[in-house]
Amino acid sequence: MVDDSRYHSFRKPPSMIERLILNHSKEGDLILDPFSGSGVVSQCAKRLGRNFVGIEKDEELWKQSIANL
Repeated sequence: MVDDSRYHSFRKPPSMIERLILNHSKEGDLILDPFSGSGVVSQCAKRLGRNFVGIEKDEELWKQSIANL
């Protein structure tokens, strides 16, 4: 499990993000997260076989978000 204390305070529950991805895309689709923050969308997209692009202006959050990919 991911250490939530390393991420910013608005991290969304992975189960909610997975439901959204599964209901609104299919394997191989591209998921865009323009405010990637903790990277939970990218992590879920990868786990569910989707491609992804995450954008984050805070370099430290970006580094933390890709550490678990």
